[in-house]
Amino acid sequence: MNNLSSHLKGPRIYVKRDDLTGLALGGNKTRILEYVLGEILSRGADVVIATSGIQSNWARQITAAARMLGIKPVLVLRTAQFKGANIDYTGNLFLDYLMGADVRIVEASIRDDVTSVMQEVAEEYRAKGHNPAIITDEPVVGVLGYYDCAREIVEQSARLGVEVDYVVHATSGGPTQPGLVLGFAAAGKRVKVIGVNSAAYDRATTISRIRNFIEKGAELINLDKEKLPSTVEVLDGYGDYGEATKEVIDAILLTARLEGIILDPVYSGKAMAGLIYMIQQGMIGAHENVVFIHTGGIPAIFAYRDLLFKKAQSLHSLRP
Repeated sequence: MNNLSSHLKGPRIYVKRDDLTGLALGGNKTRILEYVLGEILSRGADVVIATSGIQSNWARQITAAARMLGIKPVLVLRTAQFKGANIDYTGNLFLDYLMGADVRIVEASIRDDVTSVMQEVAEEYRAKGHNPAIITDEPVVGVLGYYDCAREIVEQSARLGVEVDYVVHATSGGPTQPGLVLGFAAAGKRVKVIGVNSAAYDRATTISRIRNFIEKGAELINLDKEKLPSTVEVLDGYGDYGEATKEVIDAILLTARLEGIILDPVYSGKAMAGLIYMIQQGMIGAHENVVFIHTGGIPAIFAYRDLLFKKAQSLHSLRP
């Protein structure tokens, strides 16, 4: 990302385009689902029931993957940051309907437990003769997706002759950051992996979830835990879940206008805002190499179009 690196007068920034992984406009969940749905198929399930927010990338990619595999996708979607009349059937939610998911919308925050609703839906499908599988959270096996990604980064950076110092990405306490940590540790690379919190959970809970995934993932791949870093790096402070703060909007517009790369307000925009902050504060040195993982989420940007369009209209050019 030469233009962005130059503009920030900071480190050399590279981008890992996991927004281009496929499955109905891509995203980081594709790597995770390769393993999660493989396990579900092995159980003979013909229906998968998953939950998240109504503008969920996870739900969209589960729907696409399930359709490819011949499994019926059922989504129990929490209204999350969108309430009542504010629900707009656009973005990820539109794509869920387009792909024929059975969508059940419940009035609930992103942190509310809707397991009982999912169990009711499962019983409904069992009564019709189906074998449903419920995904209440991203399973530990999902860390293998970003264990693979870390290995790709090691191989690709070696071909480029680049020694990666930092990897920055959006985190919600799921398998992405743990998988990266495990992958670099297994490869013997001292890469600092920094997750910028999407605020699906508070910082302490996010770190606790990541630690749990790392510990269980290490057992899964038989990795000596002494090889693991002693700390989990999570940067916080970019608003509540789904909140598009000024810093996030500015980061989205800056990246779009300098690199032609589109970020979303919920995840990747927050990650870029965090990366910009760390560079400006000197937390990442000017001669270091950073890989920014674009975790996708582009369809969700259309649910924020009014907010983003107003800001975009007010900026006719980039100024130093």
